[in-house]
Amino acid sequence: MVAIPDYEVYFRWVILSHLRLHQFKNHENSSFDFCDKINSISGPNGSGKTNILDAIYTLSNTKSYFNHIDQQLIQFGREEYSLKGLFHSSQFGSNLDLDFLLTLQNKKKSLKKNGKLYSRLLEHIGTIQTVFITPYDISLVFEGSEERRKFIDFTISQIDKNYLLALVDYRKYLDQRNAFLRNNFGRNIDSLVLESFDVKISPIADEIHKARKSFISEFAPLFDENYKFISESIEVPQIEYLSPLNNRTMLSVLEENRASDILSQRTALGVHKDDIEFMLNDQVLKKFGSQGQIKSFVIALKIAQYQYFKKNSQQNPILLLDDIFEKIDAQRSQKLMERMCSNEFGQIFISDTHSERIIEHFKPFDVAQKHFNLVK
Repeated sequence: MVAIPDYEVYFRWVILSHLRLHQFKNHENSSFDFCDKINSISGPNGSGKTNILDAIYTLSNTKSYFNHIDQQLIQFGREEYSLKGLFHSSQFGSNLDLDFLLTLQNKKKSLKKNGKLYSRLLEHIGTIQTVFITPYDISLVFEGSEERRKFIDFTISQIDKNYLLALVDYRKYLDQRNAFLRNNFGRNIDSLVLESFDVKISPIADEIHKARKSFISEFAPLFDENYKFISESIEVPQIEYLSPLNNRTMLSVLEENRASDILSQRTALGVHKDDIEFMLNDQVLKKFGSQGQIKSFVIALKIAQYQYFKKNSQQNPILLLDDIFEKIDAQRSQKLMERMCSNEFGQIFISDTHSERIIEHFKPFDVAQKHFNLVK
């Protein structure tokens, strides 16, 4: 095994040792005991292997990676689901066991930590950090700006609780401002009331913009390094942060667009419209990038996300890899697996349709491994 560098002893290791799924998607009652490094889950399509990874993500983040509607997570014909996870945390020689129980019952979601109910679900965010790499991640490149904002907001929120609270407040005041514009359309808008909304929302927007700008500055070098490792090329990737607040304040943006906002009955510009543009050799990735370049770009984004979490929280996140071997060729995937078997990464979960392929990939590495084979 690769020797652990001295600095690694200061990192907090978080391991999922046991997971139970009850009426979650296609799992009636499933339980798994995991090892602390490589856990592979294989089986035919429809056997529920991706759902196990999503259960880990859901338990860690209080929401599914794939389903925005909580009710869709409940097994067909049932009325509730629950996820239970036992985590083991170790840092500075001290050990801590964490027991989480997430339940959706009567359309109400609740989460307990060691038997104690969270008063708000967002209190849990950042406790167990996860990075999920799936075939659907190309939506980061091809879908609208909302997907990319979600990526930024999720990443920062795992580290900075104040940023998460700022997002909640911003959305609240934005909804109130938009409702005011809609409800008073065609009337003489009270400018003092509209200005009061602007005064509330502007400092929060400026705070969000500052955090995003700082994040991109720290994240971009990590991403650049990983793209060059994965693509094995000298191509120059770029991430550009697009925001109307890059050269002015939110208050000035709202003042300049007040007339058009009144006509359109919505707040047209602000941090809720921010975007990041992905470039490769000064060309827009989604227009000119090849399939291989886009795959490499997305994986590099996620590995950089992992490194960002680790650097800022002193914690090894849990890495979830869904059909990773379908994304890149055998040579590059083997090189990536070799890196993941080092002490740079903590616990890893991998799903694949072929158990033999997973076992073959990890056979050369002297690390803890556990393989699960599902049937339909």
